[in-house]
Amino acid sequence: EIETMPRKELKELQLYKLRQTIKTAMNSPMYKKRFKELHITPDSIKTLDDIRKIPFTTKQDLRDNYPFGLVGGDMKDAIRIHSSSGTTGHPTVVVYSKHDIDSWANMIARNMYMVGCRNTDIFQNSSGYGMFTGGLGFQYGAEKLGATTIPAAAGNSKRQIMFIRDFGTTCLHAIPSYAIRLAEVFQEEGIDPRSTKLRTLFIGAEPHTNEQRLRIERLLGVKAYNSYGMTEMNGPGVAFECKRQNGMHLWEDNYIVEIVDPQTLEPVPDGETGEMVLTTLDRTMMPILRYRTRDLTRIIPGECECGRTHRRIDRIKGRTDDMFIIK
Repeated sequence: EIETMPRKELKELQLYKLRQTIKTAMNSPMYKKRFKELHITPDSIKTLDDIRKIPFTTKQDLRDNYPFGLVGGDMKDAIRIHSSSGTTGHPTVVVYSKHDIDSWANMIARNMYMVGCRNTDIFQNSSGYGMFTGGLGFQYGAEKLGATTIPAAAGNSKRQIMFIRDFGTTCLHAIPSYAIRLAEVFQEEGIDPRSTKLRTLFIGAEPHTNEQRLRIERLLGVKAYNSYGMTEMNGPGVAFECKRQNGMHLWEDNYIVEIVDPQTLEPVPDGETGEMVLTTLDRTMMPILRYRTRDLTRIIPGECECGRTHRRIDRIKGRTDDMFIIK
């Protein structure tokens, strides 16, 4: 019902959730100070366009308020902490309540179901566990779906292949570069991936081109679906491809998406590339408002043939910050 909700109803749901999110954010030290200075309350938001009254949040804000300066819930209700690597300063930290974990797992399960995975599938996760969100995010989502899960974790390609063959793995989560490495090891071992039951691959966590995706599909004999996420927005599952593989549906019951000109910070029309700005709508512990992701993408105009009403974003085209993509 939510995935195909009429746009008018979806926007009404977003507006309600945005006001609730602001109520929670007002309890955090950082947002409490900001809102007081700007005289912002939930009543300030009459329409979704009023979100522009709220200032942007940046990665630097998370670093400056490390570790819990954005927490608006009660820490006694916190059940997990994830963080980024922190290679260029303080790591960015996200704190989760049970509600937040359940909401995140539901999004991942929604993504997996959307591309044909069911509770009869055997899901293998070759992503790292721990503070990195990719491992546990997909683990909880696959369990929510009811699939049999293999928490293989990262690396040890021969062992990954042994599990795929012995356990009858049908769905695999891997970063694109590792998927190609896995295909190389299949070849080195003289094993045809098509002789296994593997048919669905979830890829994400690093930029890749459509040509790379097609190569992965060809090498492994699977359908590979693109995923988008980031630590600050939960992790994987923010947006995901459907079977049409024409852009990623961004789950608008959980996020408000804006595409802005990175120089003027004004909104750009659908179809035009800009910086993606995201607002969480379903987090009770640590909501983040108007987060500048620094990722460049666009809203794909028009409706998707799959019938889902949540808008689609294009694959990430680059960054507006100091990240360089080599090869």
